Amino acid sequence: MYNKTTSAYFLKFGKITDSFKKNKELKKRKFKITNKTIASLYAYSEDVYVETVDGMAIVVIADPDEAYKPELFVIHRNFKIDQGQYFSFITLTSSSTINLYTPNKTTRTTLNTEAPIVYEPIQPKLMISEICAYYYMVKSPGYKFYGESHRYFELTFVDSGELETDVEGTNFVLKNYDLLLYGPNQYHTQEITSSEPCSYLTIIFESDIQNYESIINRVFHCPREYYQILDKFVKMTTSPLPYAKDLMISFIQELILHLLQYDLEEHITKPSTPIHQHFENELLEEILAYINQKIFEPLPVDEICDHFSISRSSLQNLFRDNMKVAPKQYINEAKLAKSKVLIKKSEYTISEISSMLGFNSIHYFSRKFTHRYNITPSEYAKKIYED
Repeated sequence: MYNKTTSAYFLKFGKITDSFKKNKELKKRKFKITNKTIASLYAYSEDVYVETVDGMAIVVIADPDEAYKPELFVIHRNFKIDQGQYFSFITLTSSSTINLYTPNKTTRTTLNTEAPIVYEPIQPKLMISEICAYYYMVKSPGYKFYGESHRYFELTFVDSGELETDVEGTNFVLKNYDLLLYGPNQYHTQEITSSEPCSYLTIIFESDIQNYESIINRVFHCPREYYQILDKFVKMTTSPLPYAKDLMISFIQELILHLLQYDLEEHITKPSTPIHQHFENELLEEILAYINQKIFEPLPVDEICDHFSISRSSLQNLFRDNMKVAPKQYINEAKLAKSKVLIKKSEYTISEISSMLGFNSIHYFSRKFTHRYNITPSEYAKKIYED
């Protein structure tokens, strides 16, 4: 994060001023700055003044007693540089122009830096150029996909159940909240060998990911942050918002960036209150397990509060900070996700499933299901049967 020349930190080198414009004895020289790397700094024997003409630039400046550690300030407004301070300029934009005002009789000295000072612009290191296809599937036990290869990346995320996949002779098993990325031209198969249905999300996309070998042929168990990214992706697939498709691309890009630094993220500095964070994690896991255990019952939020002896506001804060949703919304989402699995099994009617999951009425269940998945439960059952 850069400071600006208007910040208090700059006062040890100079100050903001326009007073020099009235001084007729100063010599004005115009400089066009195109460099983003410098290896030398300059100091004048008298105060000098800087006026921005166009573009954006950084002044690299150092006290003569600490010339080995220059500081960088984004130029904001016109300013004075005190005599004897070593400085130079780097452009932020493609080029920038400044006017330098100096006394006629000043002298200049040059100081070579210990190492080149380089401005590195903030630019993306990878781009998702296209999402070719995406599917959310619920498959029955015994399902087998005999395999394919194509030139795109393919991401598979298991929402519930268990999925086996063979990638060019190597077998992987994906369980709840596991994710695997297939690389371009990798032949892969998928099948369900367990006795339970499996629901999973597949996204096929084109990208310029460099050094992707570290993230393919590897099962990632997704932390909540990754799951939330995928949840936002799914919500955008049916959104009428004008930039929903752009958001879908940005969410996949965000997820891939997390995967590329997955091993490093495990070593990020812990929160400032690690004991409290550990307590929250443990409590949240217990609550989520309790919700899953009670998935076939009406589950008011007050019941959770009573069971875990916490206040309603504490529960709300716990879910807001860690799950980014309210407890009631999470419970409804969990019940609706379970209903899709039950519909897939074809062992119960829609009315029975609604009752089993504790919805007040089949009409309420149908309305919630349709709002979440953009298809009625009956239409969804019919589609599965036809497939």
